[in-house]
Amino acid sequence: MRQLRRSTLILVALVCVLLGVGPLFAYTIYLKDGSSIQAKEKYKIVGERALITLPNGTQTFLVAKQIDVARTDSANTNDYGSAVVIDDSHQPQPTAPPPPQQSLTDLIHDKAPEPRQLPPARRTRPGVNPIAATATPSTLLKTKAGFADLSSLARKPYSQADVAAEMQQYFRGQGVEEVEIYQGTQGDRPLVEVTTNSEAAVFRALAVGSTALLHVRETHPKVSAFELLLVTPAKERAGQFVLTPQLAADVVSRNVEVSAFFLNNVQF
Repeated sequence: MRQLRRSTLILVALVCVLLGVGPLFAYTIYLKDGSSIQAKEKYKIVGERALITLPNGTQTFLVAKQIDVARTDSANTNDYGSAVVIDDSHQPQPTAPPPPQQSLTDLIHDKAPEPRQLPPARRTRPGVNPIAATATPSTLLKTKAGFADLSSLARKPYSQADVAAEMQQYFRGQGVEEVEIYQGTQGDRPLVEVTTNSEAAVFRALAVGSTALLHVRETHPKVSAFELLLVTPAKERAGQFVLTPQLAADVVSRNVEVSAFFLNNVQF
């Protein structure tokens, strides 16, 4: 009985130790400023950003240039997280597992474009948005994946001033203040340019843009879609989308998470 009680106490202690151990095989991401981030797995590159899945499953991202790639790759080659390594030369060495199949985010990473060589900068008149190029829909530049580059589209007022005013009022009423409405690549598609400064602002712009499209179409059904361009405060591209009524309905009804929507529909 005494031996049984001793074995039970040992088992309970072992369980407590195991419960207190953090996630095994954590992935450490080192930044160029010397700090580090613990992640569940290796980050995924989406455009100019690195998508990171934290150990609790939460997704976040930062500018990819901030990552010390060489140090991160080297540190994680033999990084076993919080696992205990047992040196037992008598045990047979396991064979290497087969390479994992690519996930959807891996495929998105693979098709992410290299930095695009922009044409020489031209002087703009005072008051003209510097991101606005002189390209027209017929001469519009293309992204590496073949989409119309919305950042190169000439900025012209949307043809229906009442619709533009209603859209701008709706966005600002939902807390999205830095928004401009222009003529898109097609007459029935407004170009919505939103300045974002964080991950939360990007996702907020997508959510508000979806509800705004459905709202506007109630009184202006000829509006077929929004061409949504997200930019940073420095006017760098943060993502572009073509929001159709069906895609907007999926976001509003929460049939798809906004983060997943970004990955699946961002135009490179």
